[in-house]
Amino acid sequence: MSITRGHGSAADRVVNRFTRYLNGPVGKTVLDNLEEGENFILQTSEHTLRVTKRMGRAVVELLQMSLV
Repeated sequence: MSITRGHGSAADRVVNRFTRYLNGPVGKTVLDNLEEGENFILQTSEHTLRVTKRMGRAVVELLQMSLV
């Protein structure tokens, strides 16, 4: 299955985007500095997300999304 722009809810698209980013080459440094099961809160101007390292990968959960 491929991810296509415009499909899924806005929340799903945000989670998918941050998951791909954090599990890609750019996010490697972030994951390398987390212990298994450790998490942090990532806050942008529009989103609040919890990122947890599980089985060596970032798992992203959307906590809050602004309605701007």
